[in-house]
Amino acid sequence: MRRTKIVATVGPTTSDIDSMTDLIGAGVDVIRLNASHGTLEQHRDNARQARRIATTMGRTVGVLIDLPGPKLRSGDITNSEVELSLGQTFTLYGTEVPGNVAGVSTTLPALGSWLSPGHEVFLADGAIVLEVLDSDGVDVVTTVRRAGVLRSRKGMHVPHAEQHIDPFTDRDAAALEMAIEIRADFVGLSFVRSADDIEGVRARLPKRGMRPALIAKIETALAIDNLSAIIAIADAVMVARGDLGIQIPARQVPLIQKDIIRLCNIAGRPVITATQMLESMTRSPLPTRAEVNDVANAVIDGTDALMLSEETAIGSHPSDVVRTMAEVAEAAEAWDRHVVTPNGATSADNDKVAWAVAAAAVHAAKDLGVSAILCPTRSGQTARRVAAFRPPMPIAGISPTNEVLAGLSLVWGVTPLSVPETTDPSQQLRLAVQSARTSNLVAEGELVALVFGDSGPRAGSTDSVRIVRA
Repeated sequence: MRRTKIVATVGPTTSDIDSMTDLIGAGVDVIRLNASHGTLEQHRDNARQARRIATTMGRTVGVLIDLPGPKLRSGDITNSEVELSLGQTFTLYGTEVPGNVAGVSTTLPALGSWLSPGHEVFLADGAIVLEVLDSDGVDVVTTVRRAGVLRSRKGMHVPHAEQHIDPFTDRDAAALEMAIEIRADFVGLSFVRSADDIEGVRARLPKRGMRPALIAKIETALAIDNLSAIIAIADAVMVARGDLGIQIPARQVPLIQKDIIRLCNIAGRPVITATQMLESMTRSPLPTRAEVNDVANAVIDGTDALMLSEETAIGSHPSDVVRTMAEVAEAAEAWDRHVVTPNGATSADNDKVAWAVAAAAVHAAKDLGVSAILCPTRSGQTARRVAAFRPPMPIAGISPTNEVLAGLSLVWGVTPLSVPETTDPSQQLRLAVQSARTSNLVAEGELVALVFGDSGPRAGSTDSVRIVRA
């Protein structure tokens, strides 16, 4: 049984019902809808369709809306593209003009006021590198240090640009409103710099009812500087290696990835590893050996989830990519690695009792050789805490609420199971065991551990463990 979750981006290749069915059937746990592309109406339709398909298949699939953030782009180019040569002079204009071999405008009219000689600018999503020679406060004169073909409206990166740009745009506000409307399970926050950026978005969420979990994408140098505070306040974290590899030297990204995953494991926060994990399979039916190693190492590092982007959004083999990732992840999970366990005293929610109970439950489950750990839960927190200790046996997050179950779709090792609503605590436990048997998670007569909170008004507190026979 694979424990690491898979997040797959839906795009033109996978938005029709048959392709999306194949994608979910291949093992996707969370559908990602990237608001940087497509229309909000398309994302609404894809979210509804994914949920209908998952229900038909008896699956629980989460929906992640990834906010676009302040995407930096170069402007339009006459005849759509131009080839830049090594060593040539190239100007970034502060006003809107047609681009050509001499220069191009950008989406940053104030760029000239905060670039100085020696600064680097990356065009074509990092493929082209410019070095700043001079700036008059409006236009920036550069020389080409890495040549290539520049096409219209391609992504550009300026190290430390986050110091000058508001990370939450009008497009983000519209996408967030749509995510709340469709009751998305997760919202990805781009260009996060500090905990304040997360709190600013959280203040825009409804005060009551369904509130999507906020995923902080670590893709800026400032975010690395404020990592502990971000992990403490976010609901989950994403290692966004694409932009991060522009913000900091690429050689440091693997080491930063390990640090982020370790700190999230200690805090009990779900963490996603993303970007170019199986990129060659966008066109090729087989991954490279390096990509297989990359996926396996992220699993061994302790990631909760792995993410696919272009591979499933525009790729030629989307379902095969998911199956390949699932197979590699399952093989890596068999490796006898050192597990970084959470520290209840420093965990993000600081509920020492709940974390101690979850730790004791996992310890008892190992000692007694139970077949599964069942977590009846109203908020999902009990299952998250148990999963953070990475027990070797299956974990079931059991709830009558679809939103709670979908929220567990991102959490390592947790199988979401639905049960009928009841206010009788004893009946809740009986239904949990019955659900585990019906789903073939356990067989009748096997030992199971039940981990749960009291039946009082406050959800999220884990305080009880019971060992029973299924």
